[in-house]
Amino acid sequence: MEKSTKIEALWLEKAREQGKTIVLPEAGFSERIVNAGIRCAEEKIAKIVLLVTDDNQLDKYNLTTGEYLQVVNVNTHEMKDMLASALYEKRKAKGMTMEDATKLVTDPVYFGTMMVDLALADGLVAGAEISTAETFKPAFQLIKGKTKDTKVSSFFVMVRDTGDKEEVYILSDCGINIDPSMEEIVEIAKLSAESARTIGMIKDPKVALLSYSTKGSAEGEDALKMREAKAVLDTQSVDFVYDGEMQLDAAIVPSVAALKAKGSPIQGDANVLVFPNLSAGNIGYKLMQRFGGFQAFGPIAQGMRRPINDVSRGANVNDIVQAIAITALQD
Repeated sequence: MEKSTKIEALWLEKAREQGKTIVLPEAGFSERIVNAGIRCAEEKIAKIVLLVTDDNQLDKYNLTTGEYLQVVNVNTHEMKDMLASALYEKRKAKGMTMEDATKLVTDPVYFGTMMVDLALADGLVAGAEISTAETFKPAFQLIKGKTKDTKVSSFFVMVRDTGDKEEVYILSDCGINIDPSMEEIVEIAKLSAESARTIGMIKDPKVALLSYSTKGSAEGEDALKMREAKAVLDTQSVDFVYDGEMQLDAAIVPSVAALKAKGSPIQGDANVLVFPNLSAGNIGYKLMQRFGGFQAFGPIAQGMRRPINDVSRGANVNDIVQAIAITALQD
């Protein structure tokens, strides 16, 4: 079992202060989800709503419900009709009928997502048993981005204990957008700086727009995209340090930065790494995890109007607890 990090303890502490309600739609068929929910309730990390489709599904746990733990049967609970009506109103222009909506809210993921949409819960965590697509499909349909122009993306928190200190990096986008446009890279950079502060506990985000090129040393579509994204950021009033386009070593190694990127405001001290596409981001975080000894937390969605997060199907109970705590920290 991996050693718990300082930032994990901080997430739990901060989550307790929030008093948020998190809904877990896989409780009826995932023992790990139930055990994580019980732990969060017992330790008052968050108020937990376990969704089931049958009143007997959780009998073996001998649960004591109360302020921090609720069990909701999606087929019989009094919320069902209200959620179905709200779902119908949101989707009728897309051809949904009231009958369709009533049937769909008996799917715990849709039921839970509608709870979040109507502020009956503050966030949702799923993915232990279902796919990422199943977790996010209702969210993309119903929750959507913070504004109509916000492109939802994702990030990983990468953590390594070096003995003297704990290294923390934010990596984006490693989980959702296959080939973001230049405008989307700008949005991802801004969202990632915000995530660095709220989730990464990084007071001063330093954002590097990564490429195979540093300051025009090579050409190509990806290099140009990151170069132009930096130029757009130059025209905006942002509250974080950034630079690009740049290679990874110029972003995180001061001596290399002095050679390749003289005058860079980052000076080889980047802590937020924005990748040009999903291939680079996904490979990058896995290299850090497998060869670099970093723990990877994510992918965590950013830019969504209300927080919905996915955990890996290989996640253990502690991973799910941390995902719940992180979700509780998001706006």
